[in-house]
This record gives sequence, structure tokens and C-alpha cells, in this order.
Amino acid sequence: MSVHESAWAYRRFRWLKIALGLVVASTVAYLVANPPGERGGDTVVGYTLGTIGAALIAWLTWFGVRKRSYRARSAPLRGWLSAHVYLGATLLLLVPLHCAFQFGINLHTLAFVLMSAVIVSGLMGAMYYATVPGQMTDNRPGDKLAGVLERIAQLDSECRGMAEALPDVYARAVVTSIEETRLGGSWLRQLSGVDPNCGTTRALDTIVDAMKRSKGSDPAAPGRLLETLNIKRALVGTVRREIRYKALLQLWLFLHVPLAVATVVAVAAHIVVVFLYR
Repeated sequence: MSVHESAWAYRRFRWLKIALGLVVASTVAYLVANPPGERGGDTVVGYTLGTIGAALIAWLTWFGVRKRSYRARSAPLRGWLSAHVYLGATLLLLVPLHCAFQFGINLHTLAFVLMSAVIVSGLMGAMYYATVPGQMTDNRPGDKLAGVLERIAQLDSECRGMAEALPDVYARAVVTSIEETRLGGSWLRQLSGVDPNCGTTRALDTIVDAMKRSKGSDPAAPGRLLETLNIKRALVGTVRREIRYKALLQLWLFLHVPLAVATVVAVAAHIVVVFLYR
């Protein structure tokens, strides 16, 4: 097995094949069965598919604990993730087959809706985790985030030194860049990856305007300051994109985990209600 093999293609799509086999077998069982009454969750096929679905939900929930206690001698984490994604997706058909597509405004349908939300968010999370780490690496190739932040601090120090020999307008621009360039912030700001009121961008605009107004003076010194601030702005953009990628992953967890817990509670309540009032 290639060390670069993704969870999607794990062991030549082993878990995709198993999931498709489960879907086909469940569909055939549903179509072939001929219960004495109408189809529903209280038939032999209904109970069987319901048991399989409940077992899958319990196992998929356990995966969240499993991946945090992963050990080198246990099954590869890619394999667990592959099974988690493909087997989880089968529930979108297994559960409707279990209840013979009978939905209404009740606890049972609520459990299915919550489960569907968990599966969809899980698929989104799997895609995020498959693509975002690569985007983060491309965003700062060969550098760690701490190194980029340290470089920004060095550039701030260089800009202060350059501004000492220049008119006050340039010094004020540098102060604006240092004191009013903010990283992080609210969830919306983090997810956007931009700051429309960025201090460094405003400082660059100020310096460009000042250089245009002082056409008779030597442009070399302010030109070096302008170049240095442009480098800083690029690095600030790198940090903001990094924050955005991490915020996306955190937002997914913020949605997925509570939905998963709510699904387990709703499914447990569904099982209790079915056996109490059957």
C-alpha cells in the first residue's frame, strides 16, 4: 500500500465495495420480502435493517473516540476513516428501507434528519481534511506559522528604522501598519480571510500618496519602505489564510460533534419508544 494512499481509496476502495455490497443486499432484501401486512419498520426486514443501522451508528460514534486513542499497532487510521465515510453514507438508504420510506412529523423522522445532517457534515469534513492540509502547506511552503509571524515582527522593526530618516507622514504610516494590523478576530473575520480595514494596506496607500505629493525628493528611501511593507502585507495575507483554513476545520467540528451527539440521543429515544409502544 502506498504511503500516499488516501482514505477514499484505502486498500483499493475496500470499504466502498463493502458499503456498496451492503446497500445492494439491503435493497434486494427489501424488494424480495413479502410481509403479510404492509411494509414497515416492524417487519423482519425492517427490524433487521434497523438493527444494522443502529449498530452502524454506534460504531460510527465510537470512531470519534477511536481516532483519539490510535496506536501504531492498531488498524491504520486511514482505514478507519474510509470505513467511517463509506459505511456512514449507506445509512442514507438503509434507514429509509428500514422504515419503508414512511416519514412524518415525529421523533423517528427527527432522528433520521439529524442522522442525515451528521452524514452530510461528515462528508464535508472528510473533504476538508483531504484538501485543507495541502492548501495550508502550499500557503506557507517550508515555513511554520510561528516563523511567518516572527518574520512579520522583524519587518515591523525594519520599517521603524527606515521611517526615522523620513518625514513624519511615513512614520505615522508605519505606526498604523504595526498597531492596526489585526490577525484573527471574530468567526466571520477568520472565515473571510481578509480585513477590509487592514492597517498595513492603509499604510501602503498613505505612503504611495505621500510619494506622489513629493515628486522632487529622492524616492529611494520611501521606495524601500514601500517594498518592505508590501512584503509584510503578503505575509499577513499568508497568516490570514492559515487562520481561515483552521477556522473552517474548527467550524466543521463545532457543527458535526453536537449533531452526532443529538443523533445518538434521538436514535436511542426512537428505539425505546418503538419497543415500549409497539
